Amino acid sequence: MTTSLTPPQLHRSAGTRRGGLAAYYAAALAIRTSDAGSAAAIVLLALHTARDGHPSLGTYAGLLASCLTIPHMLGPLSARALSLIPNARLGLTTAFALFAMTFGAAGLLMAHAHIAMAALCLVIAGFLGPILTGGLSSHLGSLLPDNRATQRRAQSADSLTYAISNSVGNSMVGAVAVLISPLATMMVLAALAALAALLATLLPLRDIPRASASRASVKNVLLVMVKTKGLRDIMIITYGNAIGFTSLIVLATTFARSQHLPAATGPFLLAVMGGGSLLVGVWFTARPLTVDVVRAAKWCAVASGVFMFLPALGQTWSAAVAFLAVGGCQSVLNTAALAVRREASPPDLRESVFVTMAGAKVGVATLGLALAGLVPVDAMPYGFAAAGLLSLLAGLSVRGNK
Repeated sequence: MTTSLTPPQLHRSAGTRRGGLAAYYAAALAIRTSDAGSAAAIVLLALHTARDGHPSLGTYAGLLASCLTIPHMLGPLSARALSLIPNARLGLTTAFALFAMTFGAAGLLMAHAHIAMAALCLVIAGFLGPILTGGLSSHLGSLLPDNRATQRRAQSADSLTYAISNSVGNSMVGAVAVLISPLATMMVLAALAALAALLATLLPLRDIPRASASRASVKNVLLVMVKTKGLRDIMIITYGNAIGFTSLIVLATTFARSQHLPAATGPFLLAVMGGGSLLVGVWFTARPLTVDVVRAAKWCAVASGVFMFLPALGQTWSAAVAFLAVGGCQSVLNTAALAVRREASPPDLRESVFVTMAGAKVGVATLGLALAGLVPVDAMPYGFAAAGLLSLLAGLSVRGNK
């Protein structure tokens, strides 16, 4: 015997769903803006404190920032810790709140030149990083009907929150630092994380099956990711592309210097890339992806690789076109990655897979930044060619599902 919902029940269900989605996207924007601007805020505060009578802190600016970014690579351990909390909403709320407390405490400690304690707080905050991104995204699908078009639209909107947060986070850090102080930037970012924790308590998350301790172990989660074709393919595509894509953050400045262009050219190219990501994200939120998502990711990585070769021509117009197109491709690729993680992951390990893959992506992105930093100005064309080749090969290395 089946039961159907009455009109009032349907209305309440739809209202709950809309309220849950509003809380989700608000929390996503808040926590991802906090995460996106955190490294820049740390460096600004360290340099400011060094000028105010603690010169040794300036030496540790990069090291303190790495205390936040490097622990992201421990995503498998972050996933294991999150899996120990039986209630999904409690797990997210706890992670967001703990990030707010440790990041805010690190700012206060840095302002008084307590380097060791600040570094410890930042390591804890960095360990939580993959949960802020992948952990939250893993639950988006549970807020929606299991309808492909609806899921794709929501995943595109989720990808859009990353693009918005990256733009707003870094811009806000610079603005608050100039208008108030660098310490205020860290306090604002910590407050955003605290707001995300409050919003997470409003998420109407469905109960999800929890894996046993042995099944949720780091080793088993990694094995599932490697053995599951969809997850394996999307890892190859996104990680190969991520090395090339993140290298553009450094190579944009290298391009400007090699062509003797104004210093603002580098940030301009990155803004163009962000604009491309935003435009495409809005488009696919309105008109959801209908093609196979792995195939979409594959050809977006290939297209990104081709466009990354264009700045090597040394023309500003070609660089602008390339950055715009790469930003657009990245939006589709991110949406595809979210879709594949949801659909290919076992339900009881979905949260762990999202968190693990989010942490690993930060690791390969850091590698891209480091490698790009080694490219001398006169070797600029080779830097773009190498970035393009990595993305191109990552896409072409994945074969069809059949």
